[in-house]
Formats: sequence, C-alpha cells, structure tokens
Amino acid sequence: MNQQKIIPNRYLYCVGLLLVLLVGGCGESTQSSDEGMQQARIPISINEVMASLINHSADPIWVAAWRNPQNDRDWRELEHLARQLQVGGALLSIPGTGPMDDEWTANAAWVGYADQLSAAASRAVNAARSRDVGLLSRSGDEIVDICEGCHIDFKPAYPTMNIYGELSPLPSDLNR
Repeated sequence: MNQQKIIPNRYLYCVGLLLVLLVGGCGESTQSSDEGMQQARIPISINEVMASLINHSADPIWVAAWRNPQNDRDWRELEHLARQLQVGGALLSIPGTGPMDDEWTANAAWVGYADQLSAAASRAVNAARSRDVGLLSRSGDEIVDICEGCHIDFKPAYPTMNIYGELSPLPSDLNR
C-alpha cells in the first residue's frame, strides 16, 4: 500500500517539473530575432557563392534559350539548376567571409535583388517543369536583368572578382 502512494507522488513530481520547465521556456527571449539573423554566416564569401553557385546555375538557363533542351534529361537538369539558383539567391542575404558581405547584406537594395533572384529562379523551375522554352527564356532574361542591375549598383568594376576567371557565356560564344 505504501508503494501505491510513492508512484503517484513520483508521477506528480515529474509532471510538476515538466510544467516548470515548459513555463520557464515560454518567457521572453533576451535575444532579438535580428541579432539571431546576424549571427548566421555562410562559410565562404558572397563573391564565391555568386561565382560558384549563381553563375554555374544561371548560365545553362540562359544558354537554354539559344540551344533548346533536347530531352527529359536536359529539362530535369535545368530544373535542378534553377532550384540551385533559387537557393543561391536566398544565400545572398546571409553574410559570409568576404570583406563586403556585412555591408551588402545590411543594404535593403541588395536584399531586394537577392529576393528577386530567388523569385525569378522559382519561375525558371516552373518553366523547366512545364517544358516551356518561352517561359524559360523569359525567366532567363529576368535573371540577367536582376544580376546586371545588382552588379551595376554594387560591383560594376569586378563582375566575378576573378574567381574562376570567367564571365557568363554570350550567344556568340556558343558558335565557336
């Protein structure tokens, strides 16, 4: 009979402890959400993200308007690259290790370009899924306009800052 009393007391103790922990966890945080976002950093510079991920993903989308995808594999690859470009746009809002990263990501215009790039890349994903060359071409044109606008505003003299040493292809480059 004495054991029956001990089990409910342990149970009540555990429930009480759980309630204290839950209620204690519901209090106001001492860290604002802005401070939490500033602590997030990517392990490379934004320039490296642009040269290795953005350019790499965007170039085939632009080229697809000049050289149409020929089969399901081509379309799936374009969808995959467009999704990478969408993620890459989101990464441009998070500072990395570059000397300008904190300044760029604190600038509303920069963040606007990054958001526009992600949205245009999402439209490119949909174009690739629907196998629509016209939509893919329009998405590619939109991506070019966004990238060029951002480069004019933020890095006019250094398109790739010599990372990987090459610029995006032009239609004339494909005829060589």
